[in-house]
Amino acid sequence: MIDVSDGLLADLGHIAHASGVSIDVRGEELEIPEPLQAAASAYNVDPRIWMLTGGDDHALVACLPAKKKLPKGFVAIGVVSDGPAQVTVDLAEFEGSAGFTHFT
Repeated sequence: MIDVSDGLLADLGHIAHASGVSIDVRGEELEIPEPLQAAASAYNVDPRIWMLTGGDDHALVACLPAKKKLPKGFVAIGVVSDGPAQVTVDLAEFEGSAGFTHFT
């Protein structure tokens, strides 16, 4: 489990690299709150981009066993599998910045 203060993809990348696993985020599983939809629409931006790369959300993301029932309030947004240490979105490499990168 990790907080997503650097961006969901960036922080999932920390998990993937530390654990040597592949994580695929399923874009259709991301529930977009109405205020975010409205703001993204005003800027003509796909709100999922903000959800995937935006930081300082102070939310948590965790990797849990697939056969376990999710705790109340948790939403499955992807799949963890054996493979190269990477994070993909809908089985494709994400184009652009994954979030905030420290020390660069």
